[in-house]
Parts: sequence; structure tokens; C-alpha cells
Amino acid sequence: MIIHTLVYRFADSVDEQQRHRFFSELEKIALGSGLVTHFGYGPHHRLPVDDHARGLTANAVAQFACPDLDALRAFSQLPDVHAHIDTWRSRIAYDAAYANHDELLGLGKENPMHHTEHTVTVAAPAAVVWDVLVDVEDYARIFPPTREVRMLEESPRHQIARLTVDVNGEVQSWVSRRDIDADRRVIAYRQLEHAPVMGHMAGEWRALPLDGHTTQLVLTHDFKPREPDADGRVAGKFSYEEADAMIKAAVERNSVADLGAVKQEAERLAGEGTAA
Repeated sequence: MIIHTLVYRFADSVDEQQRHRFFSELEKIALGSGLVTHFGYGPHHRLPVDDHARGLTANAVAQFACPDLDALRAFSQLPDVHAHIDTWRSRIAYDAAYANHDELLGLGKENPMHHTEHTVTVAAPAAVVWDVLVDVEDYARIFPPTREVRMLEESPRHQIARLTVDVNGEVQSWVSRRDIDADRRVIAYRQLEHAPVMGHMAGEWRALPLDGHTTQLVLTHDFKPREPDADGRVAGKFSYEEADAMIKAAVERNSVADLGAVKQEAERLAGEGTAA
């Protein structure tokens, strides 16, 4: 397997909605080509040293996999790929670097990471949607499966909270960190302490303004089950395949429900504001 890693530095003038469209179109071309088996993208997570780094510091990263170098070479020569680059170069300013390489760490060769993206259009301003998203302690009220949210640490740029949630009829608890980018209205979350069957869970909430009264709400997940124990079971109960299927089903079900809950709450608040 050959990995193609792209490092992007978008200009400050490029907003989150443009980035999302850029990557969504690239993903459609990649996966639709039949030459790419996996595609993913996400933000660069800044470190304090980035403020003093010399050279290109990314603010977004994309990566996709091809079965071999011949497939990658064929993909790189597709007219649709060059049309995508030419079109977006004429619209926005960005720098990009890339590397073609083998899968270096050997992580997830047998058990790959899953990426999902769900979206809904909300009839409310992005500022109202954002207020709902950032108030994590209110999730226990608006998300029916969430029993309790306890804030452990908070600043204007991050939150660390313990969530207690009803998962498939079983109450589970984990700790999540949420990095808050209020300017872009993006919350990047990742679990610091997992539920028993979970090996990795992270993603983003994005509130993208379509106009002054409408918002595109996006929820992404990157996840995989915990690796099996010595007995071949996950959390002592499930085969890896069973845990994987269970998590996939829960992500699909909960994504639709969570987006619907935020949509309902934001539209309720927007309606109250209009009435006032």
C-alpha cells in the first residue's frame, strides 16, 4: 500500500466552508476514481512551538491510500485531478506539499480507522448554532442518551469533560477534550479516556454559515474499536468484528440524532429571538 500525504497551508482569507468544499470535492474524485481505497482529511493541531517555527506550518492535512505506486501514478495523471487543482488555485490562495510513502508505522493494517461525516442544514444563524455546540454541559438536556456532563477543565480555547452516556442500553463514561476555534466555529474533539470497547474516537463539529439565517452543521468521526485482548475478545465480550459493527451502528444512529438535537435547539432559540 502506498500513502499519499498532503500538507496544506490555506491563506487566512480561506474560510471553513471553502476548505470543506475543497476536500469534499477532492474526496469524491479520489474515491470515485477506483484507484484510491481510503481518503481522510482534518486540521493541523497546533503546538506552542508552531508560533516560532521556520518554514511551512500546516493548517490542514489530507491523506489517501492506493494499492500500489502504479495506481497512485495513474491517479495523479487523471484530468479530473488537474481540473480540481486548477479550479481551486483560481479561487483561493494556498500552499501545499506532499509525500508518497509506504505505510510507515504499521498501525491499523488489519484494523483500519473509520471516518464518517454527517451533515444537516439548520434554519438558524451560525452564531446561534455555535452557542449550542459550545455549551457542552447542556448536552445532557438536549441529547437524550447523555445522562451527565461534568466539566473537569475549561478555558476559552478548550474544554475537558466527563460524559456519562447510555450506549445501547448500557451506561458508559469517558473523558473528552474539545479544542475550540471560535473564529472558524470548529470544535475538534477526542476521547482521552475511552469507553471499554473503544480504541480511538475523535472528530469535529463545524458550523458553516450559508447565509445570515442558515447554517450547515457538520459532524465527523474518526474511530476504531479497542484491539482484542490476549483471549481475542474486545472488552472481554465481543469479537473485533462484533465490536466494529456495534460502534459503526452507534455512530450512524447517534450522529443523526445529535445533529437533529442541535438543529432543533438552535432553531428554537432562533425562533425565540425573532419573536422577541
